[in-house]
Amino acid sequence: MDTKQILIIEDEPTINRIVASYFAKEGFVVFSAKNGFEGLEIFNREKIDLICLDIMIPRIDGWNVAKTIRKSSDVPIIIMSALSEEEDVLKGYSLQVDDYITKPFNPKILVAKAKNLLTRTTISNAKQNILKAGFIKLNVEQYRAYYKEDELNLSKTEFELLKYFVKHQGKICSRSLLLDEVWGIDVYVEERIVDTYVKKLRKHLKESDHYIQTVFGVGYRFETLDE
Repeated sequence: MDTKQILIIEDEPTINRIVASYFAKEGFVVFSAKNGFEGLEIFNREKIDLICLDIMIPRIDGWNVAKTIRKSSDVPIIIMSALSEEEDVLKGYSLQVDDYITKPFNPKILVAKAKNLLTRTTISNAKQNILKAGFIKLNVEQYRAYYKEDELNLSKTEFELLKYFVKHQGKICSRSLLLDEVWGIDVYVEERIVDTYVKKLRKHLKESDHYIQTVFGVGYRFETLDE
């Protein structure tokens, strides 16, 4: 796992320091804030991978910190709070936090929960960013395409067209549909540009009609026939 950056938002100095030291011992980069305003400032400035958040903190309380972050990010959030009533825990989960741990707690347990959460998040994100179809593999985040383990040198438009085909296997796609979805409805180009790019993709894939099949009079259909 790459080095992860943790943000601890906790106004009690002793708890903040102890939690920070446990994460640091495990190799995490740790940022600390003593109030909600400072926490949001750090979150907006740094690339934070997980937040440990107290509720009863000055300036902006933990509920509003979580609510603000969830408007723009799905970063994992673990609430660590002395508020242990059922309604408090349910309120936390209603704000889409990922875990709720009540004080007093064992810092080792908190770190273990954070590790598990980060591992699951990393695996989930990796799966979402990889598309596969037969011998074709696309890394959506990195804009990289592979065919039989060989990397393809695709332009951005070629990549987007292949991605659309892979995500809509078996669907008959008209030229006008492909223009709208790949080039955009605000861009005016001739429909025949689609044929040009399909020809380029077939050349890259070295399989003239294996994947991208022509549906005469309509458009194209992408199918995976690899065994």
